[in-house]
Amino acid sequence: MDIRTTLHNSLQLLSQQHTKETLGDRKSYLGASDIGHCPRKVILERVKPSEHDLATLLRFQRGHMAEDIIAAAFTAAGYSNFERQVEVDISTDALPALVHIDFVFTSEKQKVKSILEVKSGKIPDEPYGSWESQLYIQMGALASVYPDYTIKGAILSLDLSEGDVGFFNGYTPQDSLYGGLLARAEAIWLAYQQILQAQQVELETEPGQLCGFCDHIKTCPRFQADDIPQMDGCIKEFQELRELEKKYKDKVATQKQVLLSMVGARGSFRAGGYLLRKATRTRQNLDMSSLDTFLSEHGTSLAEFQEPSSFSFLDIKKAD
Repeated sequence: MDIRTTLHNSLQLLSQQHTKETLGDRKSYLGASDIGHCPRKVILERVKPSEHDLATLLRFQRGHMAEDIIAAAFTAAGYSNFERQVEVDISTDALPALVHIDFVFTSEKQKVKSILEVKSGKIPDEPYGSWESQLYIQMGALASVYPDYTIKGAILSLDLSEGDVGFFNGYTPQDSLYGGLLARAEAIWLAYQQILQAQQVELETEPGQLCGFCDHIKTCPRFQADDIPQMDGCIKEFQELRELEKKYKDKVATQKQVLLSMVGARGSFRAGGYLLRKATRTRQNLDMSSLDTFLSEHGTSLAEFQEPSSFSFLDIKKAD
């Protein structure tokens, strides 16, 4: 039995079942999460849906787990005033649209409804624009159904591998943003319908940090040329971060040596709430010279036991 194949096929089935049960037929409407993403990707995923790889399917399951963890935690804390997967229909004449909200907490006494959108994975310094667009659509949708309530919103990001939590709070509905996002959604839906009718449409693209996870990047017009100026900002930021990494890596190494010298001369001591001491560990290393001599005496060599292996890395250098 190939365990990877079994996992992939089973998780693919689970993902399809979960989508059908909670979201229905995604081809028949736009959701809040669609509106903040690249229009081309949203449309092509409906026209030519790709089969997700194992890594993507595991990320989906991680997202479901994060929501279940939050629900269990709030229940254990005694909260019972929340609903999960709240659906709001915001369709217009030009757009079928359904919003699905992870959590809605209601205070009947204060007439407040608070949205909590849950994300999983590495926690960014600031929430992604697509996250915020999704939240603004959700808040606007809820406000349209409950005009007598104050609507609030927040994003909770869980990093299950590191055991860390990011909380981005203080969001409130913005009518202008909500109207703009609805107009954007209508444009996406119109282009989608034109594609279904075999019309020639130049789909709008929005290059960004999520392009590497898009199954349609190979055919994306933004990435057809060798020069992609839309990514200039991303590369500049990356290079700046690399310089900072090098700068602080050198500083850390220098400071570590200074502290090691102090501990070596004085012995262990406490400072800043930490205990500093010199630790020694031993590890086994191969004596390659002796091993080579031994193999030669037995009519062979190291080369006969070596085989090439490859690895991938990002090589960045100044373009000519």
